[in-house]
Amino acid sequence: MRFTQRFWAHRWSKTEPMSSRPWLLLPIETKHREFYGKILLSLAAAERGFEVLLGEQNAMLSQLDNLPQGIYLDKSVGRTKTKYFKRLDARGSRIVAWCEEGLVYRDRDAYLHERVSNASLALANRFFAWGDVQANDIHKQAPEADAKVRITGNPRFDMLRPEFRSVFTPAADKIRQCYGPYILINSNFSRYNHFMGYDFWIEALKQRGTITNDEQLAFYYRWRDFLGKVFHGFIRVMPALSSAFPDRMLLVRPHPSEDHATWFRETAALNNVTVVHEDSAIPWIAGADAVIHNSCTTGLEAYLLGIPVAAFRPAVDETFDSYLPNAVSHEAVDGEGLIETLRELLAGTATPPPSAQSEVNRYVAALDGSLAADRVADALIEISLRCELQKMGPIRRARIARENTVSALKPMLRRIRRSHKATSYAKQKFPGIELSEVEHAINQLRDASGRFAGITSTRSPFRHCFRICKT
Repeated sequence: MRFTQRFWAHRWSKTEPMSSRPWLLLPIETKHREFYGKILLSLAAAERGFEVLLGEQNAMLSQLDNLPQGIYLDKSVGRTKTKYFKRLDARGSRIVAWCEEGLVYRDRDAYLHERVSNASLALANRFFAWGDVQANDIHKQAPEADAKVRITGNPRFDMLRPEFRSVFTPAADKIRQCYGPYILINSNFSRYNHFMGYDFWIEALKQRGTITNDEQLAFYYRWRDFLGKVFHGFIRVMPALSSAFPDRMLLVRPHPSEDHATWFRETAALNNVTVVHEDSAIPWIAGADAVIHNSCTTGLEAYLLGIPVAAFRPAVDETFDSYLPNAVSHEAVDGEGLIETLRELLAGTATPPPSAQSEVNRYVAALDGSLAADRVADALIEISLRCELQKMGPIRRARIARENTVSALKPMLRRIRRSHKATSYAKQKFPGIELSEVEHAINQLRDASGRFAGITSTRSPFRHCFRICKT
């Protein structure tokens, strides 16, 4: 359907007010990572009487002046967020946030410097922490924000709980039917093997104000160099893994921000190695016989799903290694050790490290009991919000149409100003959302939970955005 048809075909009539109910504005940055968790939060909020606007982060940011007043939940409180938070606050919206990167980070001080801005946090009414460890680290950075921090966990990890695993069973079965038995290799090297090039990460940190002096620059150069050693260690071990496990496919799943072409090129000669990156990581993990990673959240996800997991560490640095994913994994530092570890994992003779669960409990809340989605939704109810009727009159519609058109043209403008690669990178992180996907996910979560009756989704006037509410 063409853009103009999509805009006028939505179900909000020309005279219907947007809603007198409170709005939750829920942007998605990286679709494969966030989609299901934010659908689940949308449903929990809709149960409590919220209207939810769910959709692409960039599309929402382009429409800040046209969005309904509501509670805007951002994926971080980095320094680049401050200007958007100020605009939302000036329009009468309330800001809440969590940090998608706040569970697994390599160096605490670097994480706080890079991801937690006191100015952005000051503008937030609530901050939802993954668990005790992140909440304590946030306290060290901003003790003045203690009253707004809630330890809720993250709805992303609700999807790993037993009650929701059936959501991904059909996809996991389909993957195994396609590839047969396989070992999943998750890479996490975007700071070295970035889609936009070798220098992109460092230059982006300079532009954001994260790197402001030579000492910081040297630190991030060391970090990138370390990741390069690990990355090339993975590349070097691939032929040995391929030969050691000829009866299994080796599926390499790069990070969403990585240059996947590098992996295709480096593994092209290995017959039982394939590079994949479709959909959420969860069904790929759930269908695997074993998972290999290095300092990656997917290692923790594999542990929580009960999948045997190995951390391959061809280079080691206490500053730049992520503690938690490695702590729940069986570690190997060279190819021979990795192959032996995998054989033990596949034979079922290796059990998780004894301290794994106690460490996970320090870092991750809501692994049992109330869902993280419910804990967050309950906290949203605490926030005082003035609900104003906002009519969809012709002027407002014209403004929305204009911004939608600009947003739709941005890929073309990127190609002109920067390169086709910038557009491809944006599409790799967010390939778009169709209404049918939203409806399908809602039905899956309804079936798995026995909840959410009467909650529906419709297309909104905003590009790549959808309205979820109780009818």
